[in-house]
This record gives sequence, structure tokens and C-alpha cells, in this order.
Amino acid sequence: MQHTIELSARMAMNASLVPDGAKVADVGCDHGYVSLYLASKKACKKVIAMDINEGPLSHARKNIEKAGLSDCIDCRLSDGMQALNQGEVDTVLIAGMGGMLVCRILEQSPEVMQEVSTLVIQAQSDLCEVRKMIHKIGFFIEKEKFCMDAGKPYLAMRAVRGEEKTPYEPAEYEYGRLLPEVSDTAYRKFLLDERDKKMKLQETLKMQKTSGAGARVEELTEEITGLNWILNKFKF
Repeated sequence: MQHTIELSARMAMNASLVPDGAKVADVGCDHGYVSLYLASKKACKKVIAMDINEGPLSHARKNIEKAGLSDCIDCRLSDGMQALNQGEVDTVLIAGMGGMLVCRILEQSPEVMQEVSTLVIQAQSDLCEVRKMIHKIGFFIEKEKFCMDAGKPYLAMRAVRGEEKTPYEPAEYEYGRLLPEVSDTAYRKFLLDERDKKMKLQETLKMQKTSGAGARVEELTEEITGLNWILNKFKF
């Protein structure tokens, strides 16, 4: 009897961006649910489940054994990609961690990264810096997905070797280029809500006559301008 793997909306989104047949490192695998899915559903040739903490990795091993997939998934204790050898994988999945940590991981093992052709990244913050790092290390973003999970927004991206045909504008680094191009309705609603929050905060701060409030009002003006620019890219 096949083991049933139930993924959250966020994890399912991340897994959907991994190419079928990939040799993939799941960096920060936590309890191993995505690794299990990739090994059982995506026909991945190889899955290496990695985490910096022994506790989650121990849970992952137990889940993998229970599913009968110990022969398909290799578990490794690792800070980022440090336990990976050059040429072991062609795809790296990094999900569920802060953007600056993602950036550090992407730069920490250049010899491993040389043999990687696909990145799947779902950062919890600092997406602007993540997109810049993806470009810096020689990849371009070919697909982005967005979902709401338990009331929280999540955005994932897949990047492959090469350069962007057109350089990114500042607002595209902040909010992405591809979801507006396909007029993703859920992402548009999220951006509209974000703009409304910023506009309300701006009106509140305008009533405070402090230098700090004034500086923040100026920052919000720039942020709202960027949001308006990206929202104008949606076509309906």
C-alpha cells in the first residue's frame, strides 16, 4: 500500500517547482515531508534531505522509514549545502527560511553550485535580496508561484542557469516580474492589501509631527510608488 503524503499549500507549491527526474538537495528539510513527496510523486532520481539540526533530521528519518523510502532519500546533518559533494545534485531546494540566510547558503559552496542547474527558492523575507543573489550567481528566474497558507503569504521561485533578457527594475526585484505578467489574481490581491496598509499607515504618520515620522512617510511614498508600478503590470 502506497504511503500517502499530505503537504501544506506552501510545501505543495515548493514541490511543484522541482523538475521531474531531478537529483535534488532539500536544504532545511525539517521533518522531510517535501523530500518524501519528491521521492514518491516526482520520480526524482535522487533526494538528499538536509538540515542543520539533528532533531528535525531525526524526525525526517523516521518519516522516511515509515514510508518505506529509505533507499531513495539520503539524510544528512548539514549547515546549508556544506555536506553536499560536487556533482551529487542538479537541483537545490531551499525553503522556509529567511532571505538573508538563503543568500548566505547560495554563496557558501561555489564548487557545488557549479554543477547545479536549477534552484527552487521559497524565502520568508528579503525577497529583493534573494532575487539579486540569484542573478549574481548566474541564474535567471523562470517561474514564480504564490499562495496563502494558514493566512500567511508565500512566494516561491524557480531559477535556471543564464541571464535575464531584460534587466530587472527596482520594483521587480522587490515584488517579482513573472506573477504580474501572468496576472496572478491571488498575488494581485495580496499586493493591493499591502498597498492599502501602507497608505493607512502613511496617513496616520502624517499627523505625527516628528522627524522620524516624516522620514517614514517618505519611505512609504517610495514603497507605494513601487507597488503602483508593479500593479500596473497586471493585465485584466
